[in-house]
Amino acid sequence: MEVRVLYLDIDDEITTAAARVRGAEGTRVAMVLPYGSRVATSRINFRLLARDATLNGKRLSIVAGDAATRALAASAGLPIFASVAEYESSVAEERG
Repeated sequence: MEVRVLYLDIDDEITTAAARVRGAEGTRVAMVLPYGSRVATSRINFRLLARDATLNGKRLSIVAGDAATRALAASAGLPIFASVAEYESSVAEERG
């Protein structure tokens, strides 16, 4: 299972984020959001990302250092991680 990590800029909009998830190679995609990210302003944004990812055969996870961002993403049903290392460790454990 190929894993892809996408890094967003603080000013990236939800449409940019969704397009990057759709265009990512592989099925597992982690999106890294910086503090103050525009995408992280609403639970609806995370719901849209989750739905779009599912419709496109992707397993989306959110990586964010900000606890509020992780809480919003979790409320939309997305797996959350505090760091890329934590995400990669989870993937490695899953692979066995």
